[in-house]
This record gives sequence, C-alpha cells and structure tokens, in this order.
Amino acid sequence: MKLKKALGFITVAGTVLSSLGLSSLTSNVQAQDMKEVVVYSNSLSDSREEWIAERAEEAGFSLEFVAAGGGEILNRLLAEKNAPQADVTFGMDEASFAQLTEEQILLEYVPTWVETIPEEANIGNGFYHPLVEQRIFMIYNPEFVSEDQVPSNWQDLAANPDLQGKYMVPNELGGGTNQKAVMSILLQYQDENGEYSISDEGWTQVEEYLNNGYMTPEGEDAWQNFADGKTVMTYTSTSTLPLMEEQYGFEGVIVNPEQGVITMREQIGILDKGEDHDYTAAQEFVEWFGGDEIQAEWAPEFGSHPLNEVAYEATTDRVKEIVDATEPMDVDWDFVRENISSWVEKIELELMPL
Repeated sequence: MKLKKALGFITVAGTVLSSLGLSSLTSNVQAQDMKEVVVYSNSLSDSREEWIAERAEEAGFSLEFVAAGGGEILNRLLAEKNAPQADVTFGMDEASFAQLTEEQILLEYVPTWVETIPEEANIGNGFYHPLVEQRIFMIYNPEFVSEDQVPSNWQDLAANPDLQGKYMVPNELGGGTNQKAVMSILLQYQDENGEYSISDEGWTQVEEYLNNGYMTPEGEDAWQNFADGKTVMTYTSTSTLPLMEEQYGFEGVIVNPEQGVITMREQIGILDKGEDHDYTAAQEFVEWFGGDEIQAEWAPEFGSHPLNEVAYEATTDRVKEIVDATEPMDVDWDFVRENISSWVEKIELELMPL
C-alpha cells in the first residue's frame, strides 16, 4: 500500500514537473518567435506607446521604443546615420522624412496599404508613407474671450492689447507642433533675400509674437491654464484637441486663418541597415501598423485623422468637425526642409525671451 502511494506521488510530481518544464519551454519558444522591432517616434504620448505595445504583442511583435520630440528624433537618426539603432521611425512630418531620404538613411519599401492612401498625399517616392494627417491651428476658450476679441491670424496676436500675456507661445522648439506654431507666421514672410529666406518683417513678427504671449513655466500645466482662463488662446493639433477637451472639460473654438493652417502628415519609414540586414520584422510591422484594422482602431482611440480611407470612416465626429473647420495651408515642404534647422536655431538663440 505504501509502495503504491509512493509510486503515485512520484507520478504526480513527475507530471507537474514535466508540465512546468513544458510550459517554460513553450514560453521560451514563443519569446524566440516574437519579432523584435526598435521604434523611434515623436507620436507616443498620451498612452499611445502602451497601446501600440499591447496590440503589437498580440500580433507577435516585441517593441522597444525611443520617444522624444520630432526635432530630437530627427537629430538622433541623423547622428546614428552610420550605425542606425532604430528599425522603424514614424510620426515626423514630410520635411523631416525628406531630409532622412536625402541623407540615404531610409530603405525603399512600399507597403500594400498604400493603395488606400490618396495619391497626392504619398510623396515619399517609396521611402516613406503617410499614416495620419495633423492640422496645427489656434483655438480660443469662449468662456473667457469673445469671438470679436480674437484675431483671425497668428500675425495679429501680438498687436492685440486685450491678449497681452493671454495667449500661449512655445517655450522650446524641439517638438513638431511648437515648430509649426512659429512656422505659421514665418511662412507668410518668405523672401529669398532675407535671413534664412525670411524678411526682416517676418523675424520681427515672430519676436513680437513670442515676447507678448505667455510662455508656460516649468511646474505649470498649459492645458489647465487654458481651461481656467489664465490663457484664453493656444494652439494644438487635430489629434490632441479632442483628448484635451475630454480631460480638462472645455470645448475649444477653432480659428481658421485666411492663409489656412499648417497641415502635416505623419510618416512612417524603415531604417536602412545595409544589404545584409534582415528587414522582415520591420516590414511586417509597417504592414501591420498602417493597415486598415489597426488604423481603424487607432483613429477613434486617439482622435486621429487617418489618411487610410477605410480607417477614416472609424474616426470620431470631433475630428471630422476639425477637418471641416480648417483649410490646409499650401506649404512648400522642400523650402521648410532647407531652412527649418536655421529657423529653430535663430529663434531659440536670439528671439525667445530669456
């Protein structure tokens, strides 16, 4: 009897150990089967990184992220040109991706979902492709300022005595949205004989805009300031506005200047790591992330305006309202690419108040 019990215990223990061993082995195999992709992006805030990581894991990807502002991501990719660490980058605008292409940093690859993108939006010649469109525009808080007090364009903000110190201005230009705020003024003063192709009047306008606005100091919440009326005007992007309205409990009124609003398209591309590199995981990630299914989930979750025509149907009513309420500005992205670094340097070193 004791022998039978002993044998039974051994059998059970062996089964448990075998099961544990098999489970561990299975986990190791699954981990080995995960497609590892390093992603650099300036579009990972507001829980986007966690969302992508979770969905990607379900699809068999193990992602490592580097998140920063658009200018910082671009500079890092340029610095790593000869030894790229990223596999995929997404989120920056046309000018940034054009610079990466010019520096021969990107791999030519055309995903199948390009067929769902408007032809005029796909300008990357096979090296990069657009995911979502972002419009950068001014808004005001109707609880604290009336429509007749609000200027119709960026250039008139500084000259309005009712708005002195009441409209938000950027405190750095590392991020793409902040860059587009000052570009909204600069691009109205293009002059091939001016400093960095901008007239003296243009530089004066930018300096006055920055000096007469409110630069959010460290420790303050810019969106809480707007919701509370400390600032009555600010600027934002298509995907950010719905999220902030929900989080802070306001409804911003959109300003659509005569010149239109800067409209940039967040792109995606694969880093060129040489002929011997295996690009399978990176290519599969690009196919997955830009496809109908994921973009249709991403759009309503983060208030995005996807260029994928199938996914656009799934976006929110508020995003569609923003699209209808704004007119895209005609922007020469080659002109921007040639000058943006010089503009940023001059503004940060010479024009921003200390």
